[in-house]
Amino acid sequence: MTYSAIFSHASRLREMGNRFILAELGKAGLTDLAPSHGDVLVHLLACETCNMSDLAKRIRRTKSTVTTLVEKLERNGYVERLPDPTDSRGVLVRLTGKGRALEPAFTAISSGLHGLLAQRLSDEEAALLERLLAKCINT
Repeated sequence: MTYSAIFSHASRLREMGNRFILAELGKAGLTDLAPSHGDVLVHLLACETCNMSDLAKRIRRTKSTVTTLVEKLERNGYVERLPDPTDSRGVLVRLTGKGRALEPAFTAISSGLHGLLAQRLSDEEAALLERLLAKCINT
């Protein structure tokens, strides 16, 4: 195996995951969401409210990328932005009722993604792959 093959395989795995996510979002009637929204929404489902800067750090995206994602989610009614009472320059993001209602669909999609890998890898192989991929991307 060459190092270039690793990038090719990782890219194809991501494409497979994105195709699955898009198909499942479509089945759930969530055609206004994209896989790129997932990190933001999953994080917000786990916490009540999040500062935009902290959100960018937690999902490992640039602030400008997170701003773009949040703006689209806000236009579609999934999140709302509020002034941060502890920082006059800060902005908080939180899910709306429509955003919270995504939890069952996201749980099912997550389970389905897990199943895609569980069909191909043992638990030990999956753990090893996760460690190796994390080692490749963590600086």
